[in-house]
Amino acid sequence: MQAYMQIPEWLGAAVMTGLLAAIGYIAKMLLEWLANARAARAARFARLVELQSLLRAARVSFLIQNEHAQGLQAMINQHHSNPLLPEQGYEHLFAEAYPKLIHDEKELHGLIRSITINSLHPTNQSLQEWLKKDTYFKAQWHRKGVGRELAAKLSELDAHLILWQAKYEAWIPNHEEHALVYLADEERHGVGFPQGLDKIVDNAFEDRSLFSG
Repeated sequence: MQAYMQIPEWLGAAVMTGLLAAIGYIAKMLLEWLANARAARAARFARLVELQSLLRAARVSFLIQNEHAQGLQAMINQHHSNPLLPEQGYEHLFAEAYPKLIHDEKELHGLIRSITINSLHPTNQSLQEWLKKDTYFKAQWHRKGVGRELAAKLSELDAHLILWQAKYEAWIPNHEEHALVYLADEERHGVGFPQGLDKIVDNAFEDRSLFSG
């Protein structure tokens, strides 16, 4: 009976070889999966860093431009006796006063317009490209917390940028009197920039599960 139960040496070697090959294959697959998972996490982290950088660039440009706009408003109100009315906004005042601007005012108007053309416009285009390429963060509606908040704000950002670009094309290239592209001001030409997006992006870096899928 024992003789029948003994495994031939050649068969035992073959089984061992097959077993080692299977273990090696599984180990290789596991290592490849881990490498792919790490690469995916790194890619998502890099994408969020890119978004954070673009948002900061847009915010800095907007704040600097807004500071100049306040300065130009003060100069116009002082020199032209044309105060900013409550129902108006910066752009309405600037465009209306443009033909009468003195040298210093026209230079400041040109700087404000240049920020729109050479800073905000390309940054917003880059944000649109980021959104077009993103197939992950915009789809995190199923999550709770920051992932879901981020998906919602990115949807708002997409709508804002589409309308901003449309107004820019109609407002800026052939109209030297226009310097600003505002959507949520007194004229209500569209939806404003999503409030709190910068903070949500900053918070997203703390949620490591968001990068793991």
